[in-house]
Amino acid sequence: MKAKYIVTIIIIILFANIMTGQIRFTEEELRIFKERVTETRALGRAGIIAKAAKAASDDPESLIHDKNVLISVWYNDIEVKVEFIEHSPVRYIPYDSKCVTNMEVYVSTDGVSGSSSSDVYESEGYVSDFSKPIYLYRSTKEKELMIDKVLKLNNTTDDVPNIDKSIYTNIIIREQKDHYAIQIGSSYPITYKIKKKSGELYDYEDPYRDLYPTPDIEYDAPPPIGGEWIEMKE
Repeated sequence: MKAKYIVTIIIIILFANIMTGQIRFTEEELRIFKERVTETRALGRAGIIAKAAKAASDDPESLIHDKNVLISVWYNDIEVKVEFIEHSPVRYIPYDSKCVTNMEVYVSTDGVSGSSSSDVYESEGYVSDFSKPIYLYRSTKEKELMIDKVLKLNNTTDDVPNIDKSIYTNIIIREQKDHYAIQIGSSYPITYKIKKKSGELYDYEDPYRDLYPTPDIEYDAPPPIGGEWIEMKE
């Protein structure tokens, strides 16, 4: 119990330091972090993934064996994390739902100590509820059938690109009340809507039409707080 209390205090201090930009650890803090990392690594790659999967999905067992999800385990001097990356070329977000396409879950021997994600997708009807977890996107037979249905509507017109699932990647279809919202790409996405009943296409926006080339900007990201990440292979 005492050890858990000490680790909790250190995590609070770590968060405060991150927010203020003052990342400094005493030798004792670093020693405790390294011990925790060593203890967590002793669980083995499979054991660490099993813990993290519970935070990433409501069906963790099937997530671990999902061919559409790339799973990797990483560690440094102060943390152990599991990365889940869902790589379906086309994703269907049902009405009143929300998901992420990638997730990092931080793991310790006590369980999951936190998680983060960069791409969050939700439908028009989703109502935020912070008491409910947001899980990684999972492909299902029902979603694939809906994707085929929407792409059939999409590919009947020459006004937008015909979408071939074997060629295109990173396409999001959000189900709305009376239409489907299509997003192709992420940084500068092409977006438009298709009415459910008539198949009419509207609100087409293509940022590439008015996008001018910009010079390459080199950016050196700061090194991770706990040192470089090392992949855990087994």
